[in-house]
Amino acid sequence: MLKKILGLCFLCLSLGWSAEMFQSVPKEKATLIQEGEAKQYCPNCGMDLVKFHKTNHAHQSRQYCSMHCLVEEFEGEEVEGVKVVDTKNLGFIDALKAFYVVGSSAPGTMSAVSQYAFVSEADAKEFQSERGGQIVSFKEAYAMAKERMKEDQERIKSKREQSVYGAGEKLYKNGCETINPNLFSTIAELKVALQKSCRLESEGQYQMVAIYLWDHKGEPTSAAVEKINVPKEAKCPICGMFVAKYPHWAATIELPEKSFFFDGVKDMMKFIFLQKKAFDKIYVSDYYTLKKIEAKKAFYVVGANVYGPMGAELIPFEKQSEALSFMKDHNGRRVVKFEEIDEKLVEGL
Repeated sequence: MLKKILGLCFLCLSLGWSAEMFQSVPKEKATLIQEGEAKQYCPNCGMDLVKFHKTNHAHQSRQYCSMHCLVEEFEGEEVEGVKVVDTKNLGFIDALKAFYVVGSSAPGTMSAVSQYAFVSEADAKEFQSERGGQIVSFKEAYAMAKERMKEDQERIKSKREQSVYGAGEKLYKNGCETINPNLFSTIAELKVALQKSCRLESEGQYQMVAIYLWDHKGEPTSAAVEKINVPKEAKCPICGMFVAKYPHWAATIELPEKSFFFDGVKDMMKFIFLQKKAFDKIYVSDYYTLKKIEAKKAFYVVGANVYGPMGAELIPFEKQSEALSFMKDHNGRRVVKFEEIDEKLVEGL
């Protein structure tokens, strides 16, 4: 559990950041120095500057969510005229005059090691006495972040590859109009454009799509995958719902005389149990890519906090590694194979 929490804080990605996050402040107390529609987002990573306000840094007309993004933007070169948010009083102060507490128990932003700045040494010591850490100058804190940069980037890359890119690709393909990320100078601008062309449910989902597109811009488009082609009039024989309305949950049993379509693996398994016979051609949709995959070769996440049209679901993946990653990120109970799915398991969903 601790590893998961640290991972989420480190990556700064979640579907449900709340106002109780340590870095967050009420919007009316946040200072945004940037202008334009993208002023609330970090131009380096796209994160919400209000939600991570206590670690904000600014240079000229740009505002960053963290020391990490500032160092990454300037590739570790010396930079003058930096301002930082005073963790206690929330206003911007001269970073050169600030006292940084590095490595406290407070969560880091875009780094596993946190950095918080204070206008006075007394405030820094008070924070240190409560949460630990080392008090250093801006130049020392900048050098520390530069030294950790490669490690932080590798951890962010690993986390994105495990869970963000797949989810972002799926959200983009199912909820957005086509958009060219090469037309934007920052990920923040791309994120604003996505908010106008997508039908997503949360800030976290827009962030995942923005990261997926931004990190893959310039790459050749992958070949289209085969998906389950659901007839418009097809109804699930278990619940009666029109399956075509939920293409990303589609499952099917193909027979020579007729094919049956289902709005989720759970209903498909109920159908199989009712028929009391084996079927050869059974297919499900990979959760991330929507690829039509053989049900008997898929891996299924049980008990996750992601729900299908009929509530709790058996969520299918072509790759076991992606199923395990999804399970960890979405509080799943376990990953099972097709032959491990029985009536008791389905009834318990």
